[in-house]
Amino acid sequence: MKKLFFLPLSALLLCLLFSACKKDKNNLHFDYDGPCHCGVENPLEDLEWLHNTAVEFESWPENRWAKIFICTYDSTKQGFIINPCVNVSDGMQSFVDCEGNKLGELGGFAGIPLSNYNIDPASVREIYRNYPDTAATLVNKRWQLRRFFDRETNTEEIPMRGNDPIPFWLYFHDSLTVEGGGINQLAGNYAMIDHNIYMNVAAVTEIHDATGWEERMLNALNNSSVCEVGYYGRTMRIYYDLNRKYMDFVRAD
Repeated sequence: MKKLFFLPLSALLLCLLFSACKKDKNNLHFDYDGPCHCGVENPLEDLEWLHNTAVEFESWPENRWAKIFICTYDSTKQGFIINPCVNVSDGMQSFVDCEGNKLGELGGFAGIPLSNYNIDPASVREIYRNYPDTAATLVNKRWQLRRFFDRETNTEEIPMRGNDPIPFWLYFHDSLTVEGGGINQLAGNYAMIDHNIYMNVAAVTEIHDATGWEERMLNALNNSSVCEVGYYGRTMRIYYDLNRKYMDFVRAD
């Protein structure tokens, strides 16, 4: 994993840390609608080391996800939590101060908590990510199932009935309901927290499926854990069975 290198701020910025927020002087490259933080109105633009970190994240390939959060610790001090390994379950997050100096690490195998550094959980707020909001990209679109893939055996299976693919599809509504079809009509609910997905989907009609593919898909959906949507929103991958397997979908509209 590439290490992050945080650049020191100028002496002038150090003097401004506990003063009023300064106004943006340049056009914003990254959107930011958060509060004044570390003495500036837009830390993603005005803190050089943080800006450069975000620029580096922007250059990463689409399957490497990173996030930046603001936080408050020791009651009044402000800093950042930087997660360069969002899609790595045991990845470490860097806890840094306003100058970009590393104060510690969070998460990882040991599950190091915020309380180790007196970080106020209510103050943690995401201000940047280098990938789209999965939930926003997922909803109100029709998704067509393309294949099942087993990562442990490296095998691919395509749902077929005779010589024809079965047109299984799903549609996620912003009301947190999901519907679908292919053999029977499918319906249920889902919850999305970042790219973690939880579903309860069942057949609502009673057409016998001699192929078994529909039951297999329903079992996979109800055992789902992570949902990835491609950067341009044309592909969707749902992991299941403890992330050992996944289903690939494509936009059908």
